[in-house]
Amino acid sequence: MSFFGNQLTSFGNQNPFSLWRRDMNDLFDRFNRDVEFGPGVIGNITPNVEMLENDKSYHLSVEVPGMKESDLNISLKENQLIIEGTRKAPAQEKADEFYSTEFSYGDIYRVITLNDEVNANTVKATCHDGLLYIVLDKLEPSTHKAKKIPILKS
Repeated sequence: MSFFGNQLTSFGNQNPFSLWRRDMNDLFDRFNRDVEFGPGVIGNITPNVEMLENDKSYHLSVEVPGMKESDLNISLKENQLIIEGTRKAPAQEKADEFYSTEFSYGDIYRVITLNDEVNANTVKATCHDGLLYIVLDKLEPSTHKAKKIPILKS
């Protein structure tokens, strides 16, 4: 059985090139997250995402520790979900003691490309316990049939 044959049976009738594009985006996201900044640095943060997909919707869980709803912005542009916000360092009182941190602070940004079009009017997002939960309902695939167009005589 071919590589694409396995992918098509395990992922439904998805286009193998869409799967490849998604895998490459994930690869670059992981690479950027791992080499961009170490712990305790103020800069860009790429949050970890867990995505479950079924026939009708996408269900995402995004790690946003220490962030509230007011710290986050979620938008949908074409078939891309954009998650951004700022994780602020808590105010520290001046002390003579030295402290260290392994927490990361700064702007978070993540773009997730979806294989199917989603209904922007039904997107639901909640945030609690350091996780952002997003549910995106898929649009029904169009079932347009080919229609023969007659050519008129001029």
